Amino acid sequence: MRGKWQRGLMAAAAVGLVMTMTSCGSAPEGDALYRDGEKNYVAYATVMHSVIMAVHEGDWAVDQGSFGASPIPCRINGEVTGYTFSWARVLEPDEEIDVDAVVAAATAAFEDAGVEASTARFGEGDRQEVNVIGTGGDIGRGVVTIRPGRNQIRASATPGCIPGDAGDLSDMVFGGELAYNGASLRFPAFEGPDWQPRFYFPEDGSPVYYNEDGTPIEPQPTTTDFPEAPYGG
Repeated sequence: MRGKWQRGLMAAAAVGLVMTMTSCGSAPEGDALYRDGEKNYVAYATVMHSVIMAVHEGDWAVDQGSFGASPIPCRINGEVTGYTFSWARVLEPDEEIDVDAVVAAATAAFEDAGVEASTARFGEGDRQEVNVIGTGGDIGRGVVTIRPGRNQIRASATPGCIPGDAGDLSDMVFGGELAYNGASLRFPAFEGPDWQPRFYFPEDGSPVYYNEDGTPIEPQPTTTDFPEAPYGG
């Protein structure tokens, strides 16, 4: 089911999310950087896919361009020498949300993935907000936010800061240019049961999922012949 969604521009690596953490070891470069980024992206995105499908096995909108595969600069030991990702999905179901059922499903899915889960509740009535928070494992931090007054569920995740140059990695993810013009049009607009992880969006040969005005193309492309990245291997 698909409600009314709004979509923002892709998070630009140059603007970035800045966080701080400590890390040991040297950062990968070249093809090794791409394969490390792909591994980390697939790991956390797969956990979050299992979480949202446990809550509702249908189409979730990609929220505000946060598909989850765009490398974002972050700080390690005070220096911008790492990258992270930003992933967000939104569901606005036709039926009334069963808060307890969503909490139970999200909690079980996090725990099944080896992620510690806790619940935080705020407000009452139309302003009630319930958060199921997953920490650790492959996701770093994932949150399922239930707003019954809006009849909305939002799931988000941001893994920790990972050693590696975000700009170099972004160049490889987008096939040679840092977030080329129109790159965000090539992110899927929805994530559903037939989701497949993607970490390569070159300008030539990658499906287009959004119109120029930012509205999703309907129906969405259903190809499995995604471009294969020429890195590593």
